[in-house]
Amino acid sequence: MSPFITPAHALFLDLDGTLLDFAPTPAEVVVPLGLPATLTGLAAQRGDALAILSGRTLADIDAVTGFKLPAGAEHGYLLRDASGTIHRPIDATANRSAWRGALHDAAHTMPGVTIEEKTCTLVAHFRQAPQYGPDLRGVLERLIADAPEIELLAANMAWEIRPKGAGKGRALAWFMQHPPFAGKIPIFVGDDTTDEAAIDAATALGGVGLHVHRDFGGTTAAVRAWLADALDRVG
Repeated sequence: MSPFITPAHALFLDLDGTLLDFAPTPAEVVVPLGLPATLTGLAAQRGDALAILSGRTLADIDAVTGFKLPAGAEHGYLLRDASGTIHRPIDATANRSAWRGALHDAAHTMPGVTIEEKTCTLVAHFRQAPQYGPDLRGVLERLIADAPEIELLAANMAWEIRPKGAGKGRALAWFMQHPPFAGKIPIFVGDDTTDEAAIDAATALGGVGLHVHRDFGGTTAAVRAWLADALDRVG
């Protein structure tokens, strides 16, 4: 059973596959009616101790939520604190012009594959062309073969290359050291392999790490209902 959320909890939430259903492309996701209001209310209940931890960019996160929450964007490579200040834990980037060109060239030969360019990472999406997943992995592995500071991340129907040294687990731990999160009990909810580190970090800090498939029957609707119920109970 999912825990009862109180104002003593700091909430950390993934977006895609957790609050939002997947779509053919990231730009096509549908924001459920009422979700922004639920997030606004939950943030207010705990003095703004609610953060989005997502692989998306800050701009994408803001477009989904409708306002600027604390956030760990691009898997924690860009952190925005409660005051709106942006922090960048590491300076490395996987968004390099030669790699961008090579990925776009590869995508042109693989119909349905799309390349997403972020501040610090590059993503090859193959949700619309799953047969190209192994080939894309090979392309990315060859690109970063001589770059030990870059790693390959398996995401949901996507491969992402990113600098080593950040991640959602470290982002959660960073937020828990700063107000308004410090002193609260962390709860994190995610759905993907990219979220396991944050699940572990929340647990290690005396809180709870939840997985959509293990704890919510695999549906984003169940997560949203749990959050809405928490808002109503405390409200």
